[in-house]
Amino acid sequence: MECPYCKAENRDGGRFCSSCGRPMASAALSSTESSAITSRSLVPGSRLQGGRYVIKKVLGQGGMGAALLATDNRLDGKPVVIKELISENTDPARFQEDVRNFKREVALLAHIDHPLVPSVTDHFQEGTRYFMVQEYVEGENLEERLTQHNQPLKEREVLICASEILDILDYLAQQTPPIVHRDIKPANIIIGSRDRRAHLVDFGIARAEATRNAQRKQTSALGTPGFAPPEQYQGNADPRSDLYALAATIHYLVTNRDPRNYPPFSYPPVRTLNAQLSPETEQVLTRALLNDILQRYQSASAMKQDVDEILRRRFGISGNIDSYVLGVSGPMASITNPTISSAESPTGGSGAVIAASTMPDPLTPLPGSGPIPTLTAAASTPSSLTPTPSGLNPIVGMTQTGQRRTRSKYILPILLAALIIVGGGGAFALFSFLRAPRGSGSTENAAATAAGGANNGIGVTKVGNDYIGISDGSFSFDTNRADGSLKLQAAQSFKKGDISSAVSLWHQAVAEDSNDAEALIYLENQHIAAFPHITIVVGTMLSGDSGSVGTGRDNLQGAYVAQKEFNDGSKLPGGLKVRLLIASSGSQTDYVKQVAEQVVHLAQSDPTFVGVMGWPYSSRSVEALSLLGAAHIPMVSQTSSSDELSGVSPYFFRVVPSNTIQGIQGAKYAELSLHAKKVAVFVDIKDPYSQSLAQDFTRQFQKDGNTVVATEQYTIGKTDQLPALLQDALSHSPDLIYFSGYASDVSPLLINLPAGNLPVMGGDALYQLNGYPSSARAGFSHLRFTAFAYPDEWSALGLEARKPAFFSAYPAAFDPNSTHQGSPYGFTRADNDAMLSYDAMTAVLTGCSIALSSGKKSITPSDLQQALKQVNVNNAIQGVSGRIAFGPDGDPLDKAIVILYVSPEGYIKMEPTTLGRFLK
Repeated sequence: MECPYCKAENRDGGRFCSSCGRPMASAALSSTESSAITSRSLVPGSRLQGGRYVIKKVLGQGGMGAALLATDNRLDGKPVVIKELISENTDPARFQEDVRNFKREVALLAHIDHPLVPSVTDHFQEGTRYFMVQEYVEGENLEERLTQHNQPLKEREVLICASEILDILDYLAQQTPPIVHRDIKPANIIIGSRDRRAHLVDFGIARAEATRNAQRKQTSALGTPGFAPPEQYQGNADPRSDLYALAATIHYLVTNRDPRNYPPFSYPPVRTLNAQLSPETEQVLTRALLNDILQRYQSASAMKQDVDEILRRRFGISGNIDSYVLGVSGPMASITNPTISSAESPTGGSGAVIAASTMPDPLTPLPGSGPIPTLTAAASTPSSLTPTPSGLNPIVGMTQTGQRRTRSKYILPILLAALIIVGGGGAFALFSFLRAPRGSGSTENAAATAAGGANNGIGVTKVGNDYIGISDGSFSFDTNRADGSLKLQAAQSFKKGDISSAVSLWHQAVAEDSNDAEALIYLENQHIAAFPHITIVVGTMLSGDSGSVGTGRDNLQGAYVAQKEFNDGSKLPGGLKVRLLIASSGSQTDYVKQVAEQVVHLAQSDPTFVGVMGWPYSSRSVEALSLLGAAHIPMVSQTSSSDELSGVSPYFFRVVPSNTIQGIQGAKYAELSLHAKKVAVFVDIKDPYSQSLAQDFTRQFQKDGNTVVATEQYTIGKTDQLPALLQDALSHSPDLIYFSGYASDVSPLLINLPAGNLPVMGGDALYQLNGYPSSARAGFSHLRFTAFAYPDEWSALGLEARKPAFFSAYPAAFDPNSTHQGSPYGFTRADNDAMLSYDAMTAVLTGCSIALSSGKKSITPSDLQQALKQVNVNNAIQGVSGRIAFGPDGDPLDKAIVILYVSPEGYIKMEPTTLGRFLK
């Protein structure tokens, strides 16, 4: 195919000339096809994801397809940008390949974790259409600025903007493999209305260089004519290509000469167009815009160094402008917003909408906040990614070896030299910190470490067949599932400091196993790694019998939904985010104290740590509290109900009532609904939960004039005892068996029950579906139990219209593509453990919000404990399981209880009333 402009020969079907870069004849066809595709896009008022997203405006056509402004109803109408990923293929096989490629691109974008790049918050498929959701950047894009004022921008402001974009490009280039944006231009640079900093948007055609030769279709790879370098039209783009495009952008901004209106690859010296510009800026642009890629800047850091030097020498701005690693980023001082809305702009590719505001005439001095402070050793924090308020540390995993190698070699000498001047002790402490392992080591599972490695609390050890300890992503506990091998690989990468690979593997894991909350928590932690945060430990069990593992999985699911809700909705004051660490105490109660000791070490070493959500079993909570209470670390348990825990410590709270309430209500139900008069009670007297529940039930049942005909003492976990104990109990002719224990132990009773309708009743621990083997299903309909939550509770009580957002957030998190039909538990339907874990984590985070509301920038565990005391009857929380208002003993006051039963068809159903107060 011959180019109509320069007559050069090109391959058939090419959109742009490989010689001059101008559009070929086929470009018109492509444009027509694109318009046809766009016409199928969504219109204002359309709804996606079951009404979660409501389209407000169509912003335009970007590199990945249609860009749409929408609101997220799950997050109180928070604005978001949705990009519809459009395929031109009508062949089903090729279309599916396009969908897979789009997913790869979304996964790539999700790995980008820089404060000046909008984060991917969601992606989903509806029918044959695939969508990506990104943060909404409120501000003004530079294309609109130039169009409105039609004159060059100030050199100082453009160079500050360029320095910030170069910091992003430096970050992208150091990923493994490097990421190339491929479409840098003024329309894709947004000056945020809140932080006045330059944000880089529209990564629709970005991709990692390692995949450039893979057999995959790109949405586009040629960028925008006038800004893209020659090699990009030949398919040879690399990170240096982005530097060329940025230089072309700078050239346009400081001269108001639109390169799209002139022959490609031609940029006159900028001082011939704007005599006010400095010779140094002209020299930088001349070098950056050379056609020979080998003669240009070879790295973003090199170009940034020259730009920053101009800012220092000519404009008095000293220091490393906006260093993502050094943590000295500051707002862009002078560019502010004119009265304009990009929602009305025809460009639309930026993926951001502009907030209306005013700005002075661009030819007058622009207001600023003063020069950026000079870089000093005290300001340099290697572990910080953005400015961090006092007492808040960034996530360690983002600073491990391999994330930003180039700059780290300069940071260490500066810091060491400064501290040596202050005193040898300080230098030694810093050196020890930089050398200390971050909870990592090399044993089985590629991640097991000495517990509390380097005394920072993070680490995992193997005890018997269990791995116990605390993980920040450097270890994967829950690997006996479909994505287990991917999680093992991710942990290994994370330990090596290869965060990009770890994130990619976690994304693959949740694509394989969508309801794996462990992987989702690690991903969310990395998503907020650049922000100030609080740290909370989730205490649970992820090894042992199926019931314990199922409970642990439910705990993580509930915790993740709360974490995501608070992070996405920016619900904590001061913009703080929520980081979760996972603590597994394994299959034995005896292991809990070792893990609790690690929590104490964590509290001593990590000033962002505030408390614990856990443990789910009363016996585990009793053991943990003996150490955590003494260390003044607050715990909020999701399901521990033993009477022994009432008022045991001012640092213990729970969102479920004690067994006293559960036992009394269970006895009343047995008498009045099941008409029981003679009961055989099964109890493990050494287990706090089992002992107190049996005692409370028995006391009330006998108080009402009924008889306990047999008390069968068993040991939790030793199910071989139960058939013989059952036969002894049956010899006393009971009309009800009350089993005070766990789902994993009651199965032998259900299997060996005689013919008939003898009911088996128990407490909330029997509502654990993962604990029942298939062989026990035949006796499943004998079950009745009290419980603290039920997923259909709101509907059963006639409160469907008031159901909390949790019930839509849960399936959105764990079945994002709606691939699971029939409302299965764990994907679209939450069980009581997940619901109560969400409530417990919400209580913890509400306490954090109260503690921060006074204006504090950071809080301590003691601050959280005092705040939790304020969650009382006058300041109650509406949980998904009912009202939560803590009493003086840490127990919830008048908390709702439900009675569940199993129908003859094997379905769990709820009696139509609750006991206690449900609504606040």
